[in-house]
Amino acid sequence: MNLEKATPIALSSIEQEDKHLLKVKSSRNDKEYIWTSKASAMLYLLRNYKVDHILWLDGDTYFYSNPEPIFEEWGSYSVMLTKEKWKVTSSNGNQSKGLYNTGFMGFKNDKQALQCLKWFRKELINWCYDEVENGLWSDQFYVNNWRKKFQNVGVIKNIGVNLTPSKIQRSKVEKINNEIYVNNKRLIFYHSFGFRYYDGNEFDLYSYIYTLNLSNDVLKWIYLPYIYEAKEIVKQINSIENNFYKEDRPKDKFIRNYFNVKLNEENNRDCYQLCTIMTKDYLVQGIALYNSLKRHTSKFHLWICCVDKTVYELLNKMNLENVTLISLENIKDEKLNNIKKQRKIHEFCWTLKAPFISYLMKHNYNLNSILYIDADVFFFEDIKMIYEDWGNESIYLTPLMLRPKHEKRKGKYSAGLIGFKRDEYAMKCLRWWKRKCISWCYDRFEKDKWSDQKYLDHWPNITSKIKISENLGINAGPWYIRRGYQVFAKDNRIFFNGYQLICYHFSGLRIFNKKEYELSNRTKLPERLQLIYAIYVDELAHIITEIKKIDENFISTISSTPNYDKLYNYFTLNQSTQWLKNLMDGM
Repeated sequence: MNLEKATPIALSSIEQEDKHLLKVKSSRNDKEYIWTSKASAMLYLLRNYKVDHILWLDGDTYFYSNPEPIFEEWGSYSVMLTKEKWKVTSSNGNQSKGLYNTGFMGFKNDKQALQCLKWFRKELINWCYDEVENGLWSDQFYVNNWRKKFQNVGVIKNIGVNLTPSKIQRSKVEKINNEIYVNNKRLIFYHSFGFRYYDGNEFDLYSYIYTLNLSNDVLKWIYLPYIYEAKEIVKQINSIENNFYKEDRPKDKFIRNYFNVKLNEENNRDCYQLCTIMTKDYLVQGIALYNSLKRHTSKFHLWICCVDKTVYELLNKMNLENVTLISLENIKDEKLNNIKKQRKIHEFCWTLKAPFISYLMKHNYNLNSILYIDADVFFFEDIKMIYEDWGNESIYLTPLMLRPKHEKRKGKYSAGLIGFKRDEYAMKCLRWWKRKCISWCYDRFEKDKWSDQKYLDHWPNITSKIKISENLGINAGPWYIRRGYQVFAKDNRIFFNGYQLICYHFSGLRIFNKKEYELSNRTKLPERLQLIYAIYVDELAHIITEIKKIDENFISTISSTPNYDKLYNYFTLNQSTQWLKNLMDGM
């Protein structure tokens, strides 16, 4: 590559001089061996290149301004470190990753620094692994007591030096005269450890143990420049040695802090951003939702939270356009992991809505709005009609219009279709909803609570920036059933009580197999509604056929034998076909 001001050195050259280092190579993985080699490499440079100092930098660091302030603060110290600043403390009293971050270490070519480096080399060769053992982890815990053990060891106070993901979340970030400042200090270099490059569009910003809470400004000012630089470097490398770096979409990979360049950088003003949650029991309905969106809406993007591995793997094989799959593993933290064990699967999915929506808003700064839709919602018209109805308000809700007795138990609004804009009013409600659902979300009525839904009654007390739809054709469902409601088809459109049907929520529908269904397991539906259900059942049967081509065993895992004596609304594919034939004959 002919890099100016760079001297490549083969690790084998260092190993030839340090036989003890080479001896432990086979006992450690690549990452552990790199950690082990740090002190040996620096001693080699100080000895063979006669430099008066050396500054170790991990390979995933990137400079945003002149490094001169580092050397000004280093001054006369023999050794220079930066604090790690992790919050978590381990059982032995040490901070979980050590007091100092060894991605940055400075050593002068003097007696004190060489004494420190030689001791460090010996300890690393003796033990350096990616596991916690006897108060050690990697190379970092060795550094904890250097200020007491060795002379003339300094610690850089400038937060802009070796800034890490854990620090940036708790810092004020500003841009002044095109320079980035962190807590009023200019950003010198950022250490993006945990960053994972996949295909040049999809990235994991931090692949380690926790989920980042990065501001929009941090994403735009710190991570995007790094991402674009990485893309350019991959292009350069591959031009020298073709396919040295194989770019590949991150299928079947655990991505904790997902970032999609295209979705963040594109002007998405005309692209409707939607999200849903799928379990294997709602996979068929979820694909029907996707098909209905694709059929009626020209520009949309659907984010799908895959609650189980089966859903993720099957949808991955389908390679759906305009879809991003998010594994549950990317979202769940320790709290959600415990909740999943304690609550029924449908209760857990209710609990998961607000965390999932929060996750998407947090990781996609250009996501100006998002509409959550339950997987068993199906569109009969373009979703733009919902956005036109939503207008400029912060939150979008649809009323359930239940009888007073049922409204008291289940709430005034549907949690199956909710919209959030990226503004302070919507985010305040979203954060409040998330806290409440994590605290309590069960399929029972208790002290003015039921599922995730009854909480919505309180939102008008939090903000007035709410659009409560009056259009009965949006998120219609079995709960709308009243005597006199009319359903009819005209000019290839379906009308529901005088409103054009935009989307219907097939809540309570059960799939027994490709041919048999229960339309609703809650109430007896009038025959006039069977037109709507006939269209949906026909779609479900088609999807089941398509799924069998990909995984012939999947449908058997969700199928069951119907108990005909206890069904409210037994319906067959033959009935659906007849309804659709009659519909076509009448048009």
